[in-house]
Amino acid sequence: MTHHSVASAVLGSPLQINGLQIKNRIILGPMAVLRPMEDGRPSDQTIAFLKRRAKGGVGLIFVGGSVASERAWHESPFSPNLRFDKDEFVPDLRRITEAVHEHGTPVFAQIFPSFGRMGVPRNGQWILAASPVPVSMGAGGLPAHIYVPGGRVTPVPKEAMRDDIKAIEADVVAAALRAKEAGFDGVEIGAHMCYFYASFLSTLSNRRTDEYGGSAENRARALRDAVAAVRAAVGPSYPVGIRMSVNDHMPGGQGPEEFAEVARHIVEAGVDFISLSEGNYESMDQSVPSTSGQMLAHGEPQVFRKVLGQDVRLFLSSTPNPDQAAAAISAGYVDASMLARQMLADPDYAGKVLDGRAKDVVWCDHSNECLRRLVLNAPVACHKNPEMGQEDPHAKRSNALQSLAVWAAGNGTLMRFADRLARAQQKKQVKA
Repeated sequence: MTHHSVASAVLGSPLQINGLQIKNRIILGPMAVLRPMEDGRPSDQTIAFLKRRAKGGVGLIFVGGSVASERAWHESPFSPNLRFDKDEFVPDLRRITEAVHEHGTPVFAQIFPSFGRMGVPRNGQWILAASPVPVSMGAGGLPAHIYVPGGRVTPVPKEAMRDDIKAIEADVVAAALRAKEAGFDGVEIGAHMCYFYASFLSTLSNRRTDEYGGSAENRARALRDAVAAVRAAVGPSYPVGIRMSVNDHMPGGQGPEEFAEVARHIVEAGVDFISLSEGNYESMDQSVPSTSGQMLAHGEPQVFRKVLGQDVRLFLSSTPNPDQAAAAISAGYVDASMLARQMLADPDYAGKVLDGRAKDVVWCDHSNECLRRLVLNAPVACHKNPEMGQEDPHAKRSNALQSLAVWAAGNGTLMRFADRLARAQQKKQVKA
C-alpha cells in the first residue's frame, strides 16, 4: 500500500456518532459564509454552497453562521445569520437538510445562543458574559494577512446573572428541537472562541465566585446544564456535541490540561463529540493557523483523549494534510478531520483525498481573503476557487468598493500605516 492509499483508507472508514454512522472521516466545519437572506432564512446560495460540498464527498456537514436566540440575532457582529430562534424558520431550514440529504450526507446544526464577549450592544440590549472581561483582539498575535489597526478592545460585557444563564439555556434547547424538527441529524453547541459559553470555561475570562466560577466543575456548569437539558429534550440516540477551545495560548490563560478537565465534567451530561478549536480572538494566529497540524504539534488532542477516554468522538481542526490527519486517527488521538477554509478553496477535497488523488487538491494558501471579507461584511469569495460564493449563479457579488476594501485590509504596508495613525490618535485621546 502506498503512503497515500493508507491515508485514503483511514479517512475513508466509517465512523459511528451515537445513533448515526457517517461514511467517512472528512467533515465540513461550520462557517459564516452561507449568505442567508436578510431575514435570516436560507437563500438559494446557502443551499447551493452546501450541496456543492456534499457532492464533493464529505462525510458530514456542519451548518454555522447561525443564531439560536433573538439575543444573538441582534448582537451579531456580522449579518445576516441563519435563524434557529423561532418556529417559523423550521420549514425553510428543512430546505437545507433535504438538499444535503439528496447526496446521502448527514448535516448537523451549530446551536449558537449568544456572541458573549464578541457581541455588539444594540437595541438597548447590553452584552453578557461570565465576567465583565473585554476581548483585546489579537493581543497574542493575528493570522496571516489580517490586521487590526490600533488593536481593538471590545465593550465590557455585563456579568450574566443566574436568570440570564437559564434563559440562554432555554434558547439552546428550543433551537436544538427546531434543528431536529427541520431534519438536522445532530447538533453542536458553540462554546468556542470568545462567545458566551466559552467565557465560563477559562479562568482567563471567568472571575466568578458563585457556582459558575472557581473550580473546573463550576466553570463547566453553565455548558454542562445546557447539554443535559438538550440531551433530555432530543432523546438518547440523537448526536449532541460541543465546540470548545483546547488552549487559550495567552499569558495567564488555560492550557489543554485545564480545558480537558472542564470538558470531562461537561461530557458526563451526554456529549457524543467535541469539535476541538484552538485559541480565540485574542490569539487568532492560533485559531486560524497557516500550517497544517498545529494542534497535533502542540499535543492538545492527545491530552483530551487521555483525559476523556475513547467514548467521546474528537474532531481535529485545521489539518488539511491528509497524511497528518490519518496518522492522528490511526494513533487514536482523534476520530475525524474537520476542515473549513480548505473546503472553500476546493469543494472536491474529500473526493480527491479518498480516491488517493491528493496531488490534485487545490490547496488553501491562507491568504485569508475569506476572513477579511467576513470582517468587512462583504460576500465571501476565495481567489483559489472562482466558483466559491457563486455556487448559485444568481448570488450577489461584492461591489467595487467592497473589493477595494478587502484588498486594502490585506495590504501590509497600508495597514501598518493605518496602525501607526490609529495608535497616535489613541495617545492624543489619552493625553486629552
